[in-house]
Amino acid sequence: MQTNNPTRRILTVDDNDAIHNDFKKILINSAAPSKLAGAKARFFGSSPQSSSPGDVQFVVDSALQGEEGLKCVQAAAKEGRPYSVAFVDMRMPPGWDGLQTIQRFWEVDPDLQIVICSAFSDYSWEEISAKLGLTDRLLILKKPFDPAEVTQLAIALSEKWLLRREAKLKMDQLEQMVSDRTVELTRLALSDKLTGLANRVLFNERLRAAVKKATESTDYAYAVLFLDFDRFKIINDSLGHEAGDLVLKGIAERLTAALKLAGPIVGDAVAARLGGDEFTILIDGPTDILNPAGFAENLLRLLATPYSIADRQVQCTASIGITTSKLSYESAEHVLRDADTAMYHAKANGKARFVMFDREMHEAVMARLELENDLRHAVERGEIVLHYQPIVSLSTGELHGFETLVRWKHPVRGLITPMEFIPCCEDIGLIIPLGLWILTEACRQLKAWTTAEPSRAHLTMSVNLSAKQLKSPDLTEKISEVLTLTGVNPNSLILEITESAMVSDLDASISSLNGIRALGVRLHLDDFGTGYSSLSSLHRFPLNGLKIDRSFMTNLSDRRDYMAVVHAIITLAKHLGMTLIAEGIETTDQITLLQSMECDLAQGYYFCRPTDATGIEAYMATQSIRKSRAA
Repeated sequence: MQTNNPTRRILTVDDNDAIHNDFKKILINSAAPSKLAGAKARFFGSSPQSSSPGDVQFVVDSALQGEEGLKCVQAAAKEGRPYSVAFVDMRMPPGWDGLQTIQRFWEVDPDLQIVICSAFSDYSWEEISAKLGLTDRLLILKKPFDPAEVTQLAIALSEKWLLRREAKLKMDQLEQMVSDRTVELTRLALSDKLTGLANRVLFNERLRAAVKKATESTDYAYAVLFLDFDRFKIINDSLGHEAGDLVLKGIAERLTAALKLAGPIVGDAVAARLGGDEFTILIDGPTDILNPAGFAENLLRLLATPYSIADRQVQCTASIGITTSKLSYESAEHVLRDADTAMYHAKANGKARFVMFDREMHEAVMARLELENDLRHAVERGEIVLHYQPIVSLSTGELHGFETLVRWKHPVRGLITPMEFIPCCEDIGLIIPLGLWILTEACRQLKAWTTAEPSRAHLTMSVNLSAKQLKSPDLTEKISEVLTLTGVNPNSLILEITESAMVSDLDASISSLNGIRALGVRLHLDDFGTGYSSLSSLHRFPLNGLKIDRSFMTNLSDRRDYMAVVHAIITLAKHLGMTLIAEGIETTDQITLLQSMECDLAQGYYFCRPTDATGIEAYMATQSIRKSRAA
């Protein structure tokens, strides 16, 4: 109902025709508009308007009985033209009385304003209130009534009815706006802003529902594909994040297209972006139709097609891990965990492929997790120990120094080699504090040995330096602190660095190594010949020595090509003024050949296996006895 339409519908219910005529004379006649406007102005305390369109006008319908009046109310409500006010007689024999009539009216139209018209009543006001309730929709008009009273009641109640109706309409509109906005916010909350795909929240909801359904029905199956893109970081770093975002949008479009093309083999599928370049897909359907492997193969081909970004063709393959409801999952979190695990196996196996999850993968992950947890407390529990392997001069046979080798004495698994736990240390961020501890303990031990026997002052201690340690901004400062703390001569400390560690960031590595050399510490290149070193850049590193990898020693006596390579390395080291150490020496023949090539130093089982400090002390005592006998 609009406020610019002042016409109000009035219903009078009375068994006396004369009463109906009275209402119509009062509310509908030629003079009514101006009179009503004046009455309205007096009632609401405003000035009467001169223009007739502003006058309140009434349409009055009549009913002789309550039943007839109810039909009028029902019809009006159905037409969308409800009555604003009903004047109802209290006594209307032989039909319903006023109370019954009002009760039935309000069942149809609860907003209808009621005026009870009666000279006397069978009911007191208390009884009326008890039956109809205390409400502002009900007033009493005593007969005989004054025309002014009728007019004012009609105006006041119809105006209230109109205002309430307009307020309700506005409230309905507001509620609809709130409802629409809630739907929109819910959609935004459950979708990825960049790609428009489902986000993690929605995906997890769908996955939980799938897990629950699979536990209840043997005919239902689902699979989850976890996707990570193999070269996405390179795209971001080289072309910028805007280009990366375009690739992500392109990926989303292809995932959506793949699901549409797959049809029934993926069921009621949903693709989601979890964040970054990680996407997931849930496919489900009848057990005998679902084919996640076939879908993954097609998806890999589709995703491998280059993307056109900024006039460039950009290729971005995916590694996919898959797990299915065949493994009888009970939680969505475990499903995602295992799909993620399978994805990492896909990356480790060469990328651009999919791998199906199996229980062995989970067992391996759990073992790794247990290893990580144990490793975090290994140092404080005294489980990390240092072993040392002697380095011997090939020209004199005398002890030259030691290489520090770390071991983990696990309380359950026994002695664990660094090949098993050092990569784990790097992954969980323990390599830098562990490396500092190793360096400190190795320097303490060297200082103890040289202090106990001054003739050992020439001995050196070699300690491995990881790639992450080399990139640490305070590495030089930490090494200096260790030297000061332990009192070791800087020239007695040798840090061994692998080729791969140095060339990962050439300029930064050179800067860091120059800082270390400035302390007086010597630097050796470890495992030379197996890494990525370029002879054109080798001279740029401030190195003091090269260590020939043990793999060359294994076949030194039998293969002339290996012998030629070793001879070339020794010659190179001499021309560059570097010390040359051969590791992995186990036979006399190897010693003879290396001596003939004038190799400087060697280490290996031929001289002594890696052992703890006590074993090394016994070894040095034996060497002292041999030296004294020779003298």
